[in-house]
Amino acid sequence: MISRPRAFRLLQIGTCGAAAALFLIEARTIAVDRLGEILFFTLIAALAFRLRVRYAGNFLGLEAAALVPAILILRSPGAAMAICAVADLAVKLLRRRRLSLASLFDLSQLALSYGVAALFFQAVRVSTQGPMALAAEAAAVLLVFYFVNTLFVFAYLEIGRLVPRERLLGMGLFQLVALLLLSPMVALEILVYPYYGILGLLLAFFPVVLASLVVRNFSSFERKYEQVARENRELDALRELSNVFAVGGRGDRYARLFEVLRKVFPLEAMAVIEWVDDPPLDFAVHFAGEVTVSRNAVADWVRSNRFDQNPPTPPGSPAQLASGEQRPLPLSGNCKYQVTARLTTFELETGVLIVESPFPALHDRSTVASLTLFAEQIALLLQDRTIRAQIQELSEKNRERAETLNQILEISNELKKHLTLDTLFQSIVTGVGRSLGFDAVLLSLYESGSDQFTHRAQSGLDRTWGEMQGREIAAREITQYWTDRNRVSKSYHVRHRESRDEEELFGVPGPRRPGPSAWLSTETLWIPLVAGETLVGCLTVGAPRSGLSPTVETIHALEIFANQAVTAIENARSYADAREQSARDGLTGVYNHRHFQESLQKEIGRAERRARPLTVLMLDIDDFKAINDRYGHPVGDAILQRIVAEIRSEIRGDMDLLARYGGEEFAVILPETPAEEGAEVAERIRRRIDERLFRPPDSNDILRVTVSIGLATYPIDAASKKEVIDKADAALYRAKRGGKNAVATTPGDADEGPTTVTH
Repeated sequence: MISRPRAFRLLQIGTCGAAAALFLIEARTIAVDRLGEILFFTLIAALAFRLRVRYAGNFLGLEAAALVPAILILRSPGAAMAICAVADLAVKLLRRRRLSLASLFDLSQLALSYGVAALFFQAVRVSTQGPMALAAEAAAVLLVFYFVNTLFVFAYLEIGRLVPRERLLGMGLFQLVALLLLSPMVALEILVYPYYGILGLLLAFFPVVLASLVVRNFSSFERKYEQVARENRELDALRELSNVFAVGGRGDRYARLFEVLRKVFPLEAMAVIEWVDDPPLDFAVHFAGEVTVSRNAVADWVRSNRFDQNPPTPPGSPAQLASGEQRPLPLSGNCKYQVTARLTTFELETGVLIVESPFPALHDRSTVASLTLFAEQIALLLQDRTIRAQIQELSEKNRERAETLNQILEISNELKKHLTLDTLFQSIVTGVGRSLGFDAVLLSLYESGSDQFTHRAQSGLDRTWGEMQGREIAAREITQYWTDRNRVSKSYHVRHRESRDEEELFGVPGPRRPGPSAWLSTETLWIPLVAGETLVGCLTVGAPRSGLSPTVETIHALEIFANQAVTAIENARSYADAREQSARDGLTGVYNHRHFQESLQKEIGRAERRARPLTVLMLDIDDFKAINDRYGHPVGDAILQRIVAEIRSEIRGDMDLLARYGGEEFAVILPETPAEEGAEVAERIRRRIDERLFRPPDSNDILRVTVSIGLATYPIDAASKKEVIDKADAALYRAKRGGKNAVATTPGDADEGPTTVTH
């Protein structure tokens, strides 16, 4: 099948050949004795060609006013073809000074059409001709010329896709009306020529000149009107462009852009290559219309020409025109004409616009100038969109940063409260998860003595926390990843870890999202908690709610929070140590009288809520004053410390509370302990102390120290804190009065003697 461009070229060459062949055949009909008339009609035809005027998108064929009388008067097809060809050629050379194949086709098809019309006249003319017969023959010649010429023109325009198909019918009707309007003038020329000769024909031809001038004025008005209408269409299209990039989804934006441009330009295909801030791609390719080229081919063309790396062209630079096989990047096989414009502003270059059309009007100077203007507007809109996106992104980052800092401030204020360490640890991990967007957070404290990390608090790890809580991990299992390669700011970020053993801290995979920035299940971020040069612990975070690896800004926010957390931990530890010291007896290290009172009140409240008993022991060292008087207070202090050690060995260290009540007197709180068990504990303490021998420093004496113990149980013996202390103290004195070195309980009757146990 012959392609359209080849068929178009064959039509041009074939028409030229057919015209030449017909002229050679009919050249014998040229009468030498009529060369003067032939020259006259040639001059008249040249004037008519020169007077041709374009109106309503069509050329008004005034040459018929010279060539049809020549056909009827000279009666020679060869002469008519010669007159047409010579006159048209002279005018074309005067205008352009060179001939193209398209110009030769135009000349040939006119000469051929008038030659066929002359042959028709020879076939139908009669020997006796009256005025009506001549007028009829002139009209018939005009109609034959019209149909033959229209056939050639329609074939030429359709095969060459020079104008839209819907315009062909309008063009044909316009030419028919124009020829019908010329018919009276042609008839007048034929009728006056036999009587008045050349002068009469010139006078009859003069209305043609007037008609040309009138139509030329109309054409001038039409061009101005079309120019204004075109400018209005362009203004409307420019306004629509702003709407295209202001609203609507990204997917249909370029299809709508194409429809806007088609309202102004005869386009069939469009490609927009847009530079984007996406390192894997660098540019995006958008198609609209009848595009047959692939995106990969466009990408290869862009990379081979390095458009995104070339220095930007200044705004308003002329567009590049190409046609046929000369197009650097053919978008469609059905389009011949292409315009390529760089999308450039004074600030940056945003891409390339390529449009194609099957019609040569795309390469008109006015069309190219308008396309350049539209390219500048598109570049401005793309730049505006890019700047808006950057501003929005920056605003969003600033908003997120401000929100994050505000949340850090709120959490920091919360951490300033005198919280217990466990409560503080939980506040830290909860704050990181809630405020900084992580669904898994683990806080581990570092023990320098054992070189281990211990898990102390978590957020989002409830399912596995039973196994993880309190677990000790060798520091090297974590710090092996704390290398310069993994360092980000003051933290350590690992994307891939080969080992899946103990350092797999979370036990749950992270969220999966496609893309190079997605958070991986093997990914971990550690934020060391450092006070000065001392490692306090670390925060391990994972499973970001965004599904993406944290940015440097997020890591900086985590580090700010970590600094606040370290300060809070150190303050809480100092506060806990100070409070612990204030609650301790300086000599023995056990709790003091004040702390005993506070703790007993709390334990009584807990015992009441749980409906469980509580026993209090009051213990006094027998004859302690005599020891002090004889051996001195240092010996007495040593005995107090030894007594405390013996008591501690017989009570529950994680549950019971030992306090120095005053002087040589001590108190023990035994939660959830009934009277019988309390008596057994008291007896074990009494016996243990009784069985120990004490040697004072710098003395050969052996001392035997004993204690007396009284006890009372809540709520059996007493209903309040004061009452239980008083009852236990009263039992202690009964043990003293009963001979010392004894355990006494609260009696059921006031007259009943004390229950004592002695060795």
